[in-house]
Amino acid sequence: MVRTGESTMTTKPIIRIATLAAAALIAGQASAFGGLAPRGQSANPRPPETYQGQWYTTPAGCSYSRAKAPGYRATWHLIINPYHIGQPPAKASCPAML
Repeated sequence: MVRTGESTMTTKPIIRIATLAAAALIAGQASAFGGLAPRGQSANPRPPETYQGQWYTTPAGCSYSRAKAPGYRATWHLIINPYHIGQPPAKASCPAML
């Protein structure tokens, strides 16, 4: 039982994940150095449409999982905790989607 004023071990990681996701949405096309990517260039390029793998890691170190609905192009969603594919946690500069 948690008493008023005490925090549990589970609330801090949830807050961190929510903060990281919000920062990724706000950052949009931010580079690994925190600034905006130059016009016409992306710090986190999409994989080619012919790429059929489930996971993709950008040169900036952001890992994404592929989702595709019939009749639509694939979307790439940020993996916050990609340990299952041997990658480090997502950085705040990673866009939420590609």
